[in-house]
Formats: sequence, structure tokens, C-alpha cells
Amino acid sequence: MRVILFVLMAIIAVSYAATNFVDNRSGHIVIKPTESQNSKLFLKGSAFDKTSLKNINDVQVSNIITHVMGLLPLNNEEVSGLPAASIFNKPKLNLFFSVESVSSDDLVNSKIFNSESMISIEKTFTPQDLISELTTIVTGVTPNVHGIVSSSWINPSNGHKVHAYEKSTQSSAANIAYLANTSFNGKSMIISSSADKKSATATGVHTGVSSLYQNADIYTYSVRPSGSVLPVYGSNGNKKLSLDNNQVETIIYSKEFQQFVLPAGWKATFSRGIFTIVDEKGTVNKIDFDQHETGSFLTELVSVFNIVKTIKSDEHFKALAADSIPDFISFDFAAISRVRESQGANSVAYKFALALVEQTIQSTISQLSGVYGDRVACEIVALAPKHAFTEEQIEKLESIVGDHTHDITETLPHIYVLPQSSEKADDICQQIQSTIPSELSAQCFVHTLPVSFLNADSTGSTGSKGSTTTPTTTPTTTPHTGSSDSSSVDPIIASENTNRIAAFQIFLFFPIVFALFVGGGILFIMKISFTAQSDTLLYRSSQRQY
Repeated sequence: MRVILFVLMAIIAVSYAATNFVDNRSGHIVIKPTESQNSKLFLKGSAFDKTSLKNINDVQVSNIITHVMGLLPLNNEEVSGLPAASIFNKPKLNLFFSVESVSSDDLVNSKIFNSESMISIEKTFTPQDLISELTTIVTGVTPNVHGIVSSSWINPSNGHKVHAYEKSTQSSAANIAYLANTSFNGKSMIISSSADKKSATATGVHTGVSSLYQNADIYTYSVRPSGSVLPVYGSNGNKKLSLDNNQVETIIYSKEFQQFVLPAGWKATFSRGIFTIVDEKGTVNKIDFDQHETGSFLTELVSVFNIVKTIKSDEHFKALAADSIPDFISFDFAAISRVRESQGANSVAYKFALALVEQTIQSTISQLSGVYGDRVACEIVALAPKHAFTEEQIEKLESIVGDHTHDITETLPHIYVLPQSSEKADDICQQIQSTIPSELSAQCFVHTLPVSFLNADSTGSTGSKGSTTTPTTTPTTTPHTGSSDSSSVDPIIASENTNRIAAFQIFLFFPIVFALFVGGGILFIMKISFTAQSDTLLYRSSQRQY
């Protein structure tokens, strides 16, 4: 009975995972390119000298890191071709870098991202945007487990937009930083920094966990709109590595920072908020610090420089680096993706930005290797750009969905059907599947929580196009707070979901009781048999004595 139950549950789990669908988060329709770019992995450090990997699944990347750190893996995925990990010479520091929106073409002339050491990361779950894929890489599980289907999504039950890594939308799976923190009883130094709060939170210790370690050396930082570098909201609030706007500008002026981020032969000046860079060929590029897009890029580099400098010079951090407990530091370069999107991959601005990121990575590895005695393992992930839909493709899809969905220009590759049009979801999906271009494919999904239970007008025209319908108030729906995808679920739906869970628990209870009953009976019979055997031996023994 138990074997049959286990097999059935395994089949259900596999089929569910194979659908590339996250219940109550994925779109009713998901549009995927038939061909997509893979992200790239580069391994640096003596710990990877004998590594012979060329391809790897996204869920296996975390196992490489846990392997060299001497930690338990986050999943059961086996990775062949890894070097033998020495328990006597483990890396004292694991450096993890991620660079967002970098294609293979961008890396043609790269020094640090060379093709000889390039490992292709194959997606096991599609589609994934940058935040979703980064979460998959550091947790070792797919979005249908960790729950981060995208940077933001629409809750199909109430039509509200939800952002990843808010208070109630954290990853549901442990990541490498969390594993390192718990494995060493909160004594490991864990640092995560990025211009983007979601990226920093994805690679750092879970904010709810880090808040429990008030005195631990856990630092999760992001760049604020004001230009300052501060702890992510909800974390333990450790401000030892914080920078205000004036401190950031002061660092940009310094020669030490410029040497840290500029390739050999490049020069730079900073005047009136303009960071002017001249490369070895005399090409000039100007970065406006007061403009949010480029300013956050500069501030992101400043944050990396400040963290490395502090570890090198501050007595507290030097002591942490000198102890026997391994540390985990992650830097995510998110701001460069905005430069690529706004300026283009072939622009001078993007090429200069990528060169600065590469040099920053090289300087970080070099300087921290000196602090940690060359016992540093380093992984660099170049996250491939998300698929860009053409205007023609978008117009074609809009002509099919009409006013029955949320604005697809904001939600693609997911398409969310409005609650009041839920009965048309199948028809819309079939039309898309029959007319979609050959370079794209479409999948249709049905969510567990049916939106038909909601009042058709309760969400009005939230997120829809060209609609002026005024939403009406439903007494049973609690007001939306904007930070949770479940706080405004209709009580009827919540009750139904609770009933499903209860039924499933009852369903599992009977096989467990049956197994205990059978096991107890077997043990009882064995006891009787053992007692009878003992009596027989005693009788025979007594016969010999007399």
C-alpha cells in the first residue's frame, strides 16, 4: 500500500514539475521561445583546477558550491567531473558573482569570461527571468518549489500585482547563504550586495532568518533611490558596511577606487556628478552619477569596493577572515542590465560598463585572495538576457487577448486572464496556440484556486487595457496591502483551499496507521516466535543436565 502511494505521489510530483507551472503565480497562458540562450558559469580558484565540466543544469550549480565548501547539498542532483574536496584545505572564502543580462556575444573579447572555461547552464524550468533564475541557481530547486516565478507576477485569485522578495513573498527554499549560516551556527560571515534589492535578497540569508541573528556578521545590502547603500528591509539591519550618498561620492573621487574598477591603461575623472572614462584607445564615455540608471551602476561598484576595502583594513573583519570558519560573499551586478536595455548591447556605454564590471571582479578576487591566503573558491554566473518579444509578436497577441487579460506588455511571458473573463481562458489559449509564430510556443494552465468564486467586478479593470470600469467593493474581500499575494484572497477560496489540505492530510493518515498496524503485528509475531524458541532451547538444555 505504501509503495503504491509513494509511486503515485512521485508520478504526480514529476508531472507537476514537468508542466513548468507555479500554482497561483504563473500565468494562465505562458509564452516561451522555442530557442533561448543559456546562462554561463565560470569557475576560478585552485579548488576548481581539475574540474572538467562543459554543461550543467541550473539546479546543479549550488551543489558545486556546497561541495567545495564542505556543506551538505541542497538537493539530490549529482554533478560529475568535480574535483575531490579536501577536508584539510577547504576554501576559507567562497566568492559568488552574478552579472545580469550578459549574452555569449557580449563575452567575445572578454578576459575573465573566456570561452575555454565557459560552462553552459541549461534551464530545467522555463520561462525564468533574471530573478527567478538567480533564485534557482542559489537554491538548487526550480520555481515550482522556491515559488519565485518572476521578478513580479499577478495573483490570479484577486488580480493584484505582487513583487518577489517582499515580506510575504520570500523564497520558500533554503539557499547557499542560509546553509552556510546554519551549518556554522551563525558564526560564518555572510555578505550579499547588489543595486537591486531582490537580487541581494535572493543570494543573501533569508531576511526572516537573519533578523534572528542580531549579533551575527550577516550583511544584505542594496542601493536605494537616494544613492545610499543600506541594509535590505527586514534583515538584521547590520549597518557596518552602509554608505550614504556623500560617502559614495567621496569614494568615486578617490584614486584607489578608480584603480580598483578601471582596466589597465584607462583613466577617469569625476567632476560635477559626471564620471568621465577614457580607455587605452582614447574612446570617451561619461557616466552621470545623478541619473538613477547610471548612478546606481556606479554606486554598485562603490559598494563592492567598500566591502573589499573594509575586510582588508577593519580589525573586526580581518579577524573574521583569519578564523577557521568559512565565509560566503556574493555580489550581484544588476544595474548593468538597465544600461544594456536602455543603451543597447552594441553601445559604447554598455561595453564600458561591462569592462568596469570585469575589472571589479578581477580586483575583488585578487585582493580577497590576499586576505584569505589564496584559499578562495570563486563562481561567476553570467545570466543570459531575458527573451525580448518583438512589437509584431506583441501586437499579434494583443489582437487575440483583447481586453480579457492584464496588460501583456508588463506581464509577458506570462498572460493573466482577468477574473471576469476566466471562462474564456481556454478559448484565448487555443487561439494563441493556433496562430502563434513558429519561434514561440504557448502552454495553458489551470490554477487550483478558481477565480470564478470571486465577484466579477471585485477587481474591476485592475491591470487591464482600455477599460474604464470602476471596481466595486466586495464585503468578503479584505483590502489589498500591496505586499502579499495572499492577504486579499476571498474567504470562500481560502476555506476551499484549507479543506483540500485537510482532505489530503486525512488521505495520508490512513496509510500511515495501516503501516504502523502491520509493523506492530509483525513485531508481535516475532516476539512470540523468539519466546517459543527460547523455551525450546531451555528445555533441551535442562534435558542434557538431567
